[in-house]
Amino acid sequence: MLGIKYDIIIAGAGPAGSTLAYLLARAGLEVLLLEKELLPRDKPCGGGLTHKSTRLLSFPWEQVVEDTVHKAVLNFRGRGGIEVNTSLPMAYMVSRSTFDNLLAAQAIQAGAHLLEKTAVEEITPEKERVMVRAGGVVYEGKIFAGADGIQGPSCRLLGLDSPRKGPALDVELLCTPEMMEQNRGVFRVEYGAAAWGVAWVFPKKDHLSAGIACYARKGKGLKQYLNDYLARQGLGEAKVLSVKGCLLPEGGGRKRIIQRQSVLLLGDAAGLVDPLSGEGIFYALQSAHLAAQAILEHKTNLNKTPAFYQSLVEKNITAGLAVAGRLAAIYFTFPNICYSLMEKHPAIAELMCRTLTGETSYADLKDSALRLARKVATIARQA
Repeated sequence: MLGIKYDIIIAGAGPAGSTLAYLLARAGLEVLLLEKELLPRDKPCGGGLTHKSTRLLSFPWEQVVEDTVHKAVLNFRGRGGIEVNTSLPMAYMVSRSTFDNLLAAQAIQAGAHLLEKTAVEEITPEKERVMVRAGGVVYEGKIFAGADGIQGPSCRLLGLDSPRKGPALDVELLCTPEMMEQNRGVFRVEYGAAAWGVAWVFPKKDHLSAGIACYARKGKGLKQYLNDYLARQGLGEAKVLSVKGCLLPEGGGRKRIIQRQSVLLLGDAAGLVDPLSGEGIFYALQSAHLAAQAILEHKTNLNKTPAFYQSLVEKNITAGLAVAGRLAAIYFTFPNICYSLMEKHPAIAELMCRTLTGETSYADLKDSALRLARKVATIARQA
């Protein structure tokens, strides 16, 4: 079977796919970027571009920023209010439609070929090439990268292990000027809003983004949990601009096979999401950089790329997420105990927030996680 030839074929023009396309096209490779929708397109997402993520962007990105967050307020089912302030921004708030569109534009400018409204229908990997049918047309590449998210077809078509999923709801709220001002520059996060769940309110330019995610893989009652949370935040009467449901990877650093001959998985499709904070954009960008490294270092022998990419991800991403996974398991199993410990020891919350700025990493928190686990276990036995 003959197809239109490219060096690299990428599915999904989100942060992972467009960044990989940009990096490889800039290096002189022929890159085809396939996107099933027409850009710009909406995507359920809080839109937090963490400070550490911006270090992975090598072009002007500030134009899409709608707010800058230096403060987090954490509570437990409406109780308390642990405040953390950071000198470096925790995150820059963006709308995914404009942010993703910017990334795709950079990829095109670097020389990548973008086909919109073109869904991947079939992927046939071979030792030294891959055949991809999309939009009824067959394309041939040396490497295929699936960056089409947790609900994209890449995992299913390739027969690779799909990440475990949890339900989430995302709402956009039109608020009074007073409420907007109260939330300007602030992350508001509530643990315990649902069993094994977390809820949030994030600021945007002219509205608030709120949502809830449940990692117990049970979405029953999620809408009511979200409504209850919004009421506790004083947002129960805010005008709802949109409501979107989605599935989020549970993450957690579980080792998964994210490659096979001539194919790779990136970002959400590879399950690379922080199980504690829900952050996914950073790991999408980081996996794109690691995939580009694996491809460019083996340009003359690309059949070595997939295994090398797997090793890079396990070393640079999965190891840290494994620590986050242990912390998430502790926190979501004993949320009341963990929150009480954070109230007594605010430094725990400060360390967590500093993982967003990039001043520390989960790998740095490995010993702290073990100490926390022992402390929580002791308190649980005594309760």
